[in-house]
Amino acid sequence: MSKVNQLGNYKGIEVKISSRQVSDQDVEQEIQRLLSQKSQLVEKEGPVANGDVTTIDFKGLKDGVAFEGGTAEGYQLEIGSGAFIPGFEEQMIGMEKGETRDLNLTFPENYGAADLAGADVVFQVTVHHIASKVESQLDEEFVKSFQIPDVETIEGFKNKVKESLENQNVQALNAEKENKVLGVLIENSDVEVEDADIQRALDQHVQYVSNELAGQGMTLDQYLSMMGMDQDALHAQLMPAAKQQAVFEAIIDEIIKVESLTTSDEDVDRQVDLMAQQYQMDKKDVLEKIDLEGLRRDLNRIQASQLILNTAKFIME
Repeated sequence: MSKVNQLGNYKGIEVKISSRQVSDQDVEQEIQRLLSQKSQLVEKEGPVANGDVTTIDFKGLKDGVAFEGGTAEGYQLEIGSGAFIPGFEEQMIGMEKGETRDLNLTFPENYGAADLAGADVVFQVTVHHIASKVESQLDEEFVKSFQIPDVETIEGFKNKVKESLENQNVQALNAEKENKVLGVLIENSDVEVEDADIQRALDQHVQYVSNELAGQGMTLDQYLSMMGMDQDALHAQLMPAAKQQAVFEAIIDEIIKVESLTTSDEDVDRQVDLMAQQYQMDKKDVLEKIDLEGLRRDLNRIQASQLILNTAKFIME
């Protein structure tokens, strides 16, 4: 179990924070992003060109043998996006729908997977669909497509976008407050972190990444292949955050002890009710899936975090 040798002062931490106003340019940039996001894919005749969105099957072969993470079916790839290794998208230009082509490529020397770094490979690619991107226009039809209550005009839409950006600024400001205050606390504390606690935090980070990718219809292996990484490289990337999380949790648990913070059975039960409503589940099913003591620990940690933030002093720059 991790040990806190010295607990830094956690009340009245003073930090400087920055804030900014939403400008007209910010609003226009966000609207352009939304227009691009709402672009339509129109099936096209003719060969693949830069900027087209293709649907492909591909299989990567090294020395004639398929390698892990190098195969996919029905993959949507925008040509020119730089999503794949150099040369992949460029060699697809000119392909016709239904055509299969061998792409002779070389992985970069600094590729994350050691067995593929600098390796010559062949990708067998079959094109199933070719589409052109047609961006939407800022008109009332575009505005109504968002189905925002009481917003039907372009001017009303711009005001709503500005309001949304202002809310994002508030969230970013709150995140900055939390990160800076907790950063000071971690810096001023001395903690011996157990490897098991770091591993637990690392597993949580990997699971979070997997869940985020699943929401985008992508597996972790597909993501690693696309980014030129393997599991070890991903773990190395996430390790600093995992170590910081383990240190922070040890500090928070120490504050819980010092302050004698507790969460009542009634508060735990109330949280279970909220979870049941959020996930539209029966309370009984929620209770079967969660660890009540783990939930109580999390609620205690939230109390401790709020204590730190509520007593902190923020200086606006």
